[in-house]
Amino acid sequence: MWIYLSGGVGRVSGTVAGVLIFGFLSNILLLNDIDSNTQLVLKGLIIVIAVLLQQTDMAKRAWLKRFGARK
Repeated sequence: MWIYLSGGVGRVSGTVAGVLIFGFLSNILLLNDIDSNTQLVLKGLIIVIAVLLQQTDMAKRAWLKRFGARK
């Protein structure tokens, strides 16, 4: 399976939600006295997982569009 990055659709509400999530995550990690390098790694992993989930969803939609239920 080829993994590719393509343009998507973004909304202001999604951006605000992402900023709030990362803000809460930063505060929680800071209050728990987690090392700053570890914080960066955790935030990076969250971004990578989100991209992979989006790619998986896009591949599934493309497969269903091509081979899904025919009329």
